[in-house]
Amino acid sequence: MSKRSYAIILVVLVASLMMTACERSASVSPVTTPTSGEIPFPVATQPQIMKDILAATQTAAAVKGTITTGSLPGLATSTSAFVYITPTPLGTTSISSSQSLATSTPITLATATPTATPLPTAITYPTPTPGKPTQYTIQTGEFPYCIARRFNVNPYDLLSANGLNNNSHVSVGTVLTIPQGGSWPGSRQLKTHPTTYTVVYGDTVNSIACGFGDADPNTIWAANGLSAGASVTQGQVLNIP
Repeated sequence: MSKRSYAIILVVLVASLMMTACERSASVSPVTTPTSGEIPFPVATQPQIMKDILAATQTAAAVKGTITTGSLPGLATSTSAFVYITPTPLGTTSISSSQSLATSTPITLATATPTATPLPTAITYPTPTPGKPTQYTIQTGEFPYCIARRFNVNPYDLLSANGLNNNSHVSVGTVLTIPQGGSWPGSRQLKTHPTTYTVVYGDTVNSIACGFGDADPNTIWAANGLSAGASVTQGQVLNIP
């Protein structure tokens, strides 16, 4: 092939390349590849922007309480938003602009009437039959001089009336005749009473009465809630009238 033919082919190729370059855009924007760790900011479309503007407008109007029916879509009534209703206190009536709050009626607590404390009742003790008995039977722990003190009898008159002397031994169960005249010479009381007495081993109510001199066993039994003739135990505390 001749040189001329080569020259023609070369011109045709160059022309083809130039025409192809004219059809492409002069410059192409490079595609930006996000680097690792970057979060692409979302591009809001026009419809989304309009929705956001509309929502913000509705919120502002609701806070001010100026929305009326039909002004914006989606709101049903013209009632102002965020209305706070003050609760009515108990004990009040309905309130108007010309009325004031009613005052609750104060509750009056009933005052308990103090109960008077009863005064302690004085203990009374039964007394023996007035006067002197004509006879008396000796009990455990008793002796003629004890009986003379108890009944306010002269001891010598008592011994003489029963055929006894200072050395006579009188056993339990002996019946003594009690003289109706005379009296015990001096004080009949051997121990001060009323008081309390703690029973010791061997005691009887009769012997305890003899120890106090002018005490009567019947009043001791009664003062301690005991039946006549009841026995007592060691350590028991008795009230002596």
